[in-house]
Amino acid sequence: MIEIGPIIKQKVLESSLTITEFASRINCERTTVYHIFKQPSIDIERLIKISEVLNYDFINEIYLKKKVETPPPKKTVFIAIELDIELLRQLKLPDGFIRLIKE
Repeated sequence: MIEIGPIIKQKVLESSLTITEFASRINCERTTVYHIFKQPSIDIERLIKISEVLNYDFINEIYLKKKVETPPPKKTVFIAIELDIELLRQLKLPDGFIRLIKE
């Protein structure tokens, strides 16, 4: 789960805005800003307003990028085949590989 409050706090600290200026621009009190910093989630309308004020696309950069960066789990497929060890030796495969196959 993505904790959005601390990410917003970091972006505010990186900006040139004071907490008071930031609060004013997102139409809330300073205490509300500190409350936002502690929240794991946020109303989408407020997040859009915060994105505009901080000039940072939280939705694309945090939520959507996180989904793209998390690859689906890989599926492993095992295939059983009958092999002739002498044929493998003729193919000049490494001895370690042949030993592994024998086991």
